[in-house]
Amino acid sequence: MKRNLIYGLVLLLVGCSIAGCGRKVPRNVIQPEAMENLLYDYHLATLMSADLDFSEKYKKKAYLEYVFEKHHVTEEQFDSSMVWYTRHTDQLVAIYGNLKQRFETARGYITSQGGNQGGQIVVSFAGDSVDIWQDRTVYWLSTYPLTNKIVFNLHADTTFHPSDILELSADFNFLPRKSATGKAVMGLCFYFKNDSTYGITRTINASGLQKLRVQQDSLFDINNISGYVYYMNPEEEEATVLLNDIRLMRYHDKTKRNVFRPDSLDVKN
Repeated sequence: MKRNLIYGLVLLLVGCSIAGCGRKVPRNVIQPEAMENLLYDYHLATLMSADLDFSEKYKKKAYLEYVFEKHHVTEEQFDSSMVWYTRHTDQLVAIYGNLKQRFETARGYITSQGGNQGGQIVVSFAGDSVDIWQDRTVYWLSTYPLTNKIVFNLHADTTFHPSDILELSADFNFLPRKSATGKAVMGLCFYFKNDSTYGITRTINASGLQKLRVQQDSLFDINNISGYVYYMNPEEEEATVLLNDIRLMRYHDKTKRNVFRPDSLDVKN
C-alpha cells in the first residue's frame, strides 16, 4: 500500500514536470503556439510600417488590424493575453526564444538569396559592421525602480576606430497599447581617453522598431561606450514596455579611413 502510494506520487511529479504542472495557460488567454505565430506576424507588420512617411502612418494601423483578423483575435484579447504573459515571464521568454530563431532563419535565407542573385550583399551603411550587444535581447521594463531600466557599459578595444557609428535599436511594445503617458528614453555616450565625452538621447513614446544612431567626429581614442534605456509612466503604475531584438551595431565609416589605425582584422602581412 505504502509502496503504491509512493509510486503514485512519483508518477504525479513526473507528469507535472512534463505537462508544466501549475503552469497551464488559461483558456481565455491566447495559447503559446498561437501567441508565437501571432507575435511573429505582429513584429513583421511593425517592421514593415516602421519607415512609413508621416502621411502613410494610417497604414500601420491597417497592418496590425490585418494581423489580428488573420489570427482571429481582437486587439483587446491580444492586450489581455500579453498582460498574462508578462506575469509568467518564463512562458514569454520561451516564445521569444523561438521567435528569435525564426527571424534569424528568415534573415539568413534572404541574405543567401541576395548573395546568389547579386554576387554580393549590399550594405546600406558604409564600412564594416558588427553587433556588439552582449546582454540578453529581450527585456521587460516596468515602472518599478529595480525593473525600469537597462544600463550597459562596454570597453573599447583595438577594433574601435575614431568616427565609428553606433546604433542602438529595439522593437518597443508599450502595454497597455492605448496608454498615452508611457515613454522610454534611449541614450548612447562615447568616453574618450582624453576624458572628453560625446552623447545623444532620444525619447520614445510609440511602439515599433526604434533606433538611436550616433557618430562622433573626435579623433581621440575611444575608451569605452555606455548607454541606457529608461522607462517611465507617472500615471499608470501597472504599465510596462517590452523590448525585443535589442541590438547595438557598430559601423566603421570608411570615408574617414585615413584617420584609422589598423586593427587585428585589417593588418596584412
